[in-house]
This record gives sequence, C-alpha cells and structure tokens, in this order.
Amino acid sequence: MAIGPELQAKIDALEDDTLKEWIIGVLTGPGQKKATDEDIYETILGGYAMATEQQAQLRTWRDEEVAAFATYFYSEWPERYVEFLQQERDFDEIEAAFSWGVFRLICVWMPDLNDADATGLFGKFRDYAKANVA
Repeated sequence: MAIGPELQAKIDALEDDTLKEWIIGVLTGPGQKKATDEDIYETILGGYAMATEQQAQLRTWRDEEVAAFATYFYSEWPERYVEFLQQERDFDEIEAAFSWGVFRLICVWMPDLNDADATGLFGKFRDYAKANVA
C-alpha cells in the first residue's frame, strides 16, 4: 500500500536517513497493520525521540575514570583482571557470568550509577582492555 502524500512529506522532512528508511520499511512492509500509517509513524517517531533523549543523558566516561576503574578492578581481583584481559584478547568477548561479576564490581566501585551508565563504563573498560593488551 502506498504512503499518503502528506505522510510522505513528513517522512521526507526528517533529517535522519536511517529513521526514514525504518519508517518506510514498516509502512510498506508485508503484514497486516492494526493501526493507521499516521499512528505507526507517530509511534516510531515518539520512540526515537525518547531513545535519543535517553542517549543524551548517558554519562560520558573520561579516560582517567576508566583507568581508575581498571586500577580498582586489579586491586580487588588481580587474577580475574588478568582473566578479563585474556578473554578480551583471545576471544574478543567476555563470558556472560564473568561480565555480570565485573558489572557488579562497577556498581560497588561507584554505587550511585544507573544500569545504563554502568553498562557504558563496562563497554569503555573493554575498549581500554583491548588497547592495553599486547
């Protein structure tokens, strides 16, 4: 089914090409729709705006903060720290149970972090580990 000209103009006016493609894909894709194209457009746009706002509120981790966590991790769990570096180097991933332990350690190190910011630090720490492993 074709997208109406008014809705197509709204889609064309969006700046994010990926968002445009996503909306058009949903509206023109196969499957039975239980909402109007306009309602689908508004729902996708609302979700996108909410996600963008949440992303903007995430903490930006500085290199020295990541290094401070690395020092803390090493002081608390030296053998696990080495294991983390090895998993990152050898497999480019960390076992799930081990990841959860490191995530909990982050929350002990900085107790007031929300889950999204703790996850952000975990990712930055993985980058730090990659950069510091031969």
